[in-house]
Amino acid sequence: MDPAEIVRNSLKDVEGLGARAVLNYVAYEFNVGGPSRDVVEEALRIAQKEIEELQKVIKILQELKVYV
Repeated sequence: MDPAEIVRNSLKDVEGLGARAVLNYVAYEFNVGGPSRDVVEEALRIAQKEIEELQKVIKILQELKVYV
């Protein structure tokens, strides 16, 4: 299967804003320059950073539950 097609099909199943943004980035880069391992590696780095930031958000929201 074509990597660009995999990304396009995957976008239908992803709901999170950060997740969609990462896949949209990959789709755009694949369309502009063709599929590349560098793009996938950068997207993995971005996705990992997004997970770390969401973990911080979860911690903050759990702390807020005490006050509301």
